[in-house]
Amino acid sequence: MTVTILVIFTLNSGYTYIGKNLRGKHMMNITKITAYKIPILIFALVFLDGCESASECDFVITPGPGAQADFQNALNTIEKGCVELEEGTYDFIRTLTMDEKADVTIKGAGRDSTILSFADQISGADGLLITNSKNIVVRDFTIRDAVGDALKFREADGIVMYRVGAEWSGEPSAKNGAYGLYPVQSSNILIEECYAYGASDAGIYVGQSDKAIVRNSRAEGNVAGIEIENTTNADVHNNVASDNTAGILVFDLPGLTQSGARTRVFDNTVTKNVRGNFAPGGSIVSQVPAGTGILVLSTAEVEVFNNTIEENNVAGTAVASYAALVELNLVAKPTDPNYDPFPRKIYIHDNTYSRSNTYPAPENQSEFGNLLVKSFGDTPIPDIILDGLLLPDSGSSGSICLQDNKGSSFVNLNLPNDFPKNLSFDVSPHNCRMDPLLPVEVEVPEL
Repeated sequence: MTVTILVIFTLNSGYTYIGKNLRGKHMMNITKITAYKIPILIFALVFLDGCESASECDFVITPGPGAQADFQNALNTIEKGCVELEEGTYDFIRTLTMDEKADVTIKGAGRDSTILSFADQISGADGLLITNSKNIVVRDFTIRDAVGDALKFREADGIVMYRVGAEWSGEPSAKNGAYGLYPVQSSNILIEECYAYGASDAGIYVGQSDKAIVRNSRAEGNVAGIEIENTTNADVHNNVASDNTAGILVFDLPGLTQSGARTRVFDNTVTKNVRGNFAPGGSIVSQVPAGTGILVLSTAEVEVFNNTIEENNVAGTAVASYAALVELNLVAKPTDPNYDPFPRKIYIHDNTYSRSNTYPAPENQSEFGNLLVKSFGDTPIPDIILDGLLLPDSGSSGSICLQDNKGSSFVNLNLPNDFPKNLSFDVSPHNCRMDPLLPVEVEVPEL
């Protein structure tokens, strides 16, 4: 609805003026229209026009039977500007796509007010898929019950996900989609004040990308709350990861388009991540132990600091090699000739740990998680765990340094040396420091 305010007033000079204000966004235009002498008078006429939307967006979508076609048409047609999704629940049955666009905002009325439901999806896997695009903002809505990934970006540059939710209804299940918020092979990414629940792999995931910030967000009820995989230059901070199988993962896996390096994980609250692992069998994340706070796997230059890590009762923080999974016959030996399975330049410092020793039930645990619990018997599992497959020729530290972690205990599983008979609780080889990593800067559109 357009509101037109017509203001007419008379000055002492006897000239009468008229001003028009459209939608409250234009300056008043003053035009002399007559010279009759009349008393000073100020009044306003308000006209209501129900035929035109008050939105400043190019397209406004409302819930209803035509919403799928209207929204897809807007995504196909828009050149620059915004698409607005009004408050309400939208029932979509097909993946929505946007390709080769720039400078576009897609916004709802709020994360709890605009719901994009894919509960009856019959075509496609993703909820909303955005590809080959630049400077895209998505904000203030929730995608619910997508068959596959909820919100996926691929080959995009300049991405903002702001106050976006990705959820699956009911108790988390292996039948849920793999990823909630999922930028992949992209760059300059900001994920802020978002929420993810129920993903069967990772709630918030950044993969094979460069320059990413995940901050002030919450992930709960997922297998992995937040995952950074084969990505360079990432900051993960001021988030809450709770009630997942694992809180935060930083991985490098073989056979992908790039290797990862330079990830900072700091100022997060990682708590009570003891949910049973419900990932489909065969995926690497299906081997993550239930009860994991932060896990660093086969990647380089990771700094983990100033986090509160509590009640993750199997592995508060673990640093592992993909070669360890191969050694235990949990995954096949990688064929990627360029893949380096050893973690290197890992600096874990100034974190705070607390825990009890109540472990998830064996039927809710991964194969590796059960092996780990069994290997300790009645002995509490320490907070910080290394698997013992360390970078060759890296000295006694194995290129892993630990400093000033409050309330923490330590173990090196020593996997190559007749595990679990030769566990080492001596942290002194890792009593070293590294230079801090630089903050990540991203180039993204302003909100």
